[in-house]
Amino acid sequence: MLRFWVAALCLFVLTAPVRAIDGDANPFIETADARANVDAAMAQAVANSTRVILVFGADWCHDSHGLVDHFSQADMQQILSENYEVVHIDVGWRHRNLDIAREYGVPTIYGTPTVLIIDPDLGLVNRGTMHSWHTAFSRDHQDVVNYFRRFAFSVPGGGVVENSQTYAALIAQIEEWENREGARLSNAYVMLQEWRATLDEEFAAAGNDEDATRIVELFHSVEYDIDRHRGRMREDLNALYSEAREAVRDALFELGSILTPELAEVLDANRPQIRLAFPDYGEVLFPWEEDGWEL
Repeated sequence: MLRFWVAALCLFVLTAPVRAIDGDANPFIETADARANVDAAMAQAVANSTRVILVFGADWCHDSHGLVDHFSQADMQQILSENYEVVHIDVGWRHRNLDIAREYGVPTIYGTPTVLIIDPDLGLVNRGTMHSWHTAFSRDHQDVVNYFRRFAFSVPGGGVVENSQTYAALIAQIEEWENREGARLSNAYVMLQEWRATLDEEFAAAGNDEDATRIVELFHSVEYDIDRHRGRMREDLNALYSEAREAVRDALFELGSILTPELAEVLDANRPQIRLAFPDYGEVLFPWEEDGWEL
């Protein structure tokens, strides 16, 4: 029995995720000059032949602090010091410093933290996985180590499907859709915080005053709707990328049984008409998008 419990304890120690440390200094500072910090990091990256990690997170976010704690471990400290310049950027309630993300082709922040890895020459190199860090607290530490070790040197690329002009055209459509809907989502969080800034008296009186309680409940209802829409949009975006990849792969297999660059050239020359099922958000209206809205 004793050996069983010793083995179980060892297994827990080996597999438990890195835990954020209460009381750690907060690197996500609202008053920091994020723009200047990014510019300085890019200059350092050019001088040192390194890459830049932009961590878009928040002090209130459990997983943002989880990633910070991963970064504080000795093995990650070595990887970061040798290969990266790191900038932590405060996004508030997903409404602050989003213009910096947009400069790298990222129209909105779906979850925190969101991690961009920038090469001074190649630009954003982890586009496909930058939104995957919203579970950083529970992520296995060795997975974190492997990820940042790999992206210290990896070059964006892909297979036959991803390098075809047909696939590139579909991706351009998806990015146009995400830019449009992402700008709307980001604006929703900005408007939500501007509205919240006018409601201090209502929040203070909620529970004792019927009108104040009603307004606060409305605010939280809209906040919930925006968060739910954000989750739906992230799922829809992933589905669109999968749909595009599968559609091009199926079109290639209709031309031949072995995927080769030459087969992709034939497909591109045929200019197939592939239509993606873009979601319609026409039924989703935020209060400020309705006539007569005033803060």
